[in-house]
Amino acid sequence: MKEADKKLASVAVLMATYNGERFIEQQLDSILAQEDVDVHVFVRDDHSSDQTRQLVLAYQEQTKRVLLLNDVPYQLYAAKNFMSLVKDVDISAFDYMAYCDQDDVWLPGKLSESIAKIKKEKRDCYASNLLMGDADANVIPNRSLVKKIAAYLLNYKRNKKMRYDFYFESASAGCTLVLNQRAAVYLKKIFTEEFERIPVRASHDWSTYAVTRLGGFEWYIDSRSFIIYRQHSENAYGANIGRKAIGKLLKLFTSGWYRQHILMIDELYNRTGTHPSFIEAVRSYQHTSILSRFRMAFAVSSHRRKWVHRVMLFFLIIFGYCK
Repeated sequence: MKEADKKLASVAVLMATYNGERFIEQQLDSILAQEDVDVHVFVRDDHSSDQTRQLVLAYQEQTKRVLLLNDVPYQLYAAKNFMSLVKDVDISAFDYMAYCDQDDVWLPGKLSESIAKIKKEKRDCYASNLLMGDADANVIPNRSLVKKIAAYLLNYKRNKKMRYDFYFESASAGCTLVLNQRAAVYLKKIFTEEFERIPVRASHDWSTYAVTRLGGFEWYIDSRSFIIYRQHSENAYGANIGRKAIGKLLKLFTSGWYRQHILMIDELYNRTGTHPSFIEAVRSYQHTSILSRFRMAFAVSSHRRKWVHRVMLFFLIIFGYCK
């Protein structure tokens, strides 16, 4: 068979937008320029007050590969917007599914490299690392030896899957995730069944990782990077490495959101009929009780993939900072 006659893998790219007029054209261009895949972009705008919707409609008029879905009557916010896309798009019509932020830039081989790894490693799902970029999508170089060593230590064993890590974190940033059809259809089933009960503040990437792991699907976590992850003042989430990431994690741990999310995963997504032993410690946790703090610290801190997060979580719980 000639190379030109090979059927390209079809990919449904799900993009949640909100006031993204400043960046969305460059992002859409980078998606439509993906090499060796048949890509289709599905967009749901979350009641933007700028020209985001009009810009997406302009792309829709130019190509059948971009489709703007109908709005819902109320604001979804980022995570539930992504989940609504999974729920409403006909995922079964595509070979793969991927999430997409409105403000990044994808390198030309982002999807084809992800799919190649899924096939080579015989996995169902894929996640990767990121290239940090400034507001103009220029890659931010890390020339300092000290920073390079620190980054290595912070990301040590990042790609090593742990038995229950999906209860405590995502595989990586949502924009890096790619699922094959079988995993995506299963994800759609769960998100559709539980959509109304999923909290607005839930994490779509963490939920995606948890649902698929609980469903028995295999992941490959790649140390390579194929996305320029643009950092700017309007980021919904922002960087997942460095001092800002540590500050973000501290806020999640100390606000009670982190513990609530662990319990939500078990309540809404766990169809196995069995529950990990640490769930009882999380459920009965009282930060005012030293005994309860020790029980939860030892029960949950070892399940994060990065050692620095394990240490940080352990001591936050022991000293009563986790709610």
